[in-house]
Amino acid sequence: MAIETARPSAFGVAMRDLARLREVATAVAKHGFGELLADTPVARKAFDGEGPPDEDAGLEAESAAVRLAQLLGSLGPTYIKLGQILSTRRDLLPEEYILALETLQDDAPVLAADVVRRAVEDGLGATIEESFRSFDETPLGTASIAQTHRAVTHAGVPVVVKVQRPGIEQTMRGDLDLLFLAAQVLEASIDEMQLMGISDVVQEFEKGLLEELDFREELKNLLAARQFLDPERRLAVPRPFPELSSQTVLTMELFEGRPLRDLSPGSDGARAAVEELLGAVCKQVFVDGFFHGDPHTGNILVGDDGQVCLIDFGLVGKLREEQRQDLVTLIVATIAGDSGTIARVLLRMGTPTQRVDLAALKREIDRLRAEYLSSATLSEMDSAGFVEEFAAAAGHFRIKLASEYSILTKAAATLEGVIRSLHPDIDLVAISRPYVEHVVAERLSPTTVLQGLAADLGDLGSIAQRLPAQLDQVLHDVETGNLQVRAVTPGLDEIPALLHQAASRVAVGLFAASLSICAAVLVAPVTPSGGRVALAFLCALAAAGGWTALFWWHLIGRGKPLKLGPLLKIFRR
Repeated sequence: MAIETARPSAFGVAMRDLARLREVATAVAKHGFGELLADTPVARKAFDGEGPPDEDAGLEAESAAVRLAQLLGSLGPTYIKLGQILSTRRDLLPEEYILALETLQDDAPVLAADVVRRAVEDGLGATIEESFRSFDETPLGTASIAQTHRAVTHAGVPVVVKVQRPGIEQTMRGDLDLLFLAAQVLEASIDEMQLMGISDVVQEFEKGLLEELDFREELKNLLAARQFLDPERRLAVPRPFPELSSQTVLTMELFEGRPLRDLSPGSDGARAAVEELLGAVCKQVFVDGFFHGDPHTGNILVGDDGQVCLIDFGLVGKLREEQRQDLVTLIVATIAGDSGTIARVLLRMGTPTQRVDLAALKREIDRLRAEYLSSATLSEMDSAGFVEEFAAAAGHFRIKLASEYSILTKAAATLEGVIRSLHPDIDLVAISRPYVEHVVAERLSPTTVLQGLAADLGDLGSIAQRLPAQLDQVLHDVETGNLQVRAVTPGLDEIPALLHQAASRVAVGLFAASLSICAAVLVAPVTPSGGRVALAFLCALAAAGGWTALFWWHLIGRGKPLKLGPLLKIFRR
């Protein structure tokens, strides 16, 4: 039943990407960012040697943050998803940009009924009539990657069928390749971009996006989330149907309910739903280590009986046991005002890329606590500002937080918005205390302490067992004169490479200059011969190559080579 499609050649892919590059560059210029492309090879290639087009008149009054959000929205689903990911990175962008990017929506046109039918049948390898008793062609909802439809299985179970848009994966992979190349050039050209880790952001984005394109991953997430359900809580997760699912089709149980945003703020139903949701999220984070990554009001349904259902598990977060313990320690230390412990936990939660001044870090933490967390109630507490400044402080001290905490930060900020809008006077401490106490009790339980002690003793025993042989080797090296001591001087160690690069540039520059002079001399006579003209042309061509090499060498960052992986990916598509 699957339809055979011709795979494009490497040349066809390259031409398609060039057309997409022109489209992206034009949109960048029209949204007021044309100066970023001026005098760059990208502009010359995208605009055929002409300058970038002028900015649209209707966007001149908008701020740069709003124009960036509108730019990403105009470029399609890949860039919309990128903007949504960047809206979680408060360590990279100011609050103005975060707020603008959070408004990005991935609404998309409705797919025609025949396109949906063909996509479902190709994905399941059977006709719709063979797979379902009935299938509603009117979609429940549409998005950039997929749209959903009601259906009924042959067993009579009402379900929701999530259908991936045909061709969306190929389009997104092409955009990802362009983003990779752009990130590599930016990092090789601008020091600040290398410090921000643009390539790491793109890699993280690519990993998450490719997982979202594979509906089998969401199916696994649904199954995992259902394993953690507490029968005593009124929280539901749709049951998936693996036999009616594939990489591009996902079938799950239909939950009859309305979105949480439809509840009246402050009503009994809103308060009950928020308290149930907060308790479930605390359990997911502190006990299960598996939590919903995007708990906005559209992904939370409430039944007529008050039951709460979480949907759309395309993005989830996972925390190891030691990470959950670090979170609890961080919360307890924040409540107790122990800045020293907060600083030490922050260093464990991330990776310092340079020496950290602990005294300065503690002073910054004290300032943040006093400025943002001094209020006792959620309605007066600026926790979003605290998260932003906390992430900024981590970046200032060159502490790179693990990617798991980025998802947690986004989920926490989203959940806070839900709570503020529906139930701002909720008792956060009373609801979260049992789960925090559970982690603390688990950490201090005799079994955990004994297991940790046994592991430490095992490590010490292994070290003690290897120590005589290692000492014997060291003494032998001293005795035979093979023990060498080398001073580590990072600055001086770079001198040979810098001298080599400088000498290479000088050599290429002299080569290009001499050939330029030769070309001028050869064509100096009033009536040069044909041989002199041909030789002059060859000299000029070689000189142009030399000058071009020097220009590119300077442009992409002092001779630092680009990575080959993103280039090879183009030919693997």
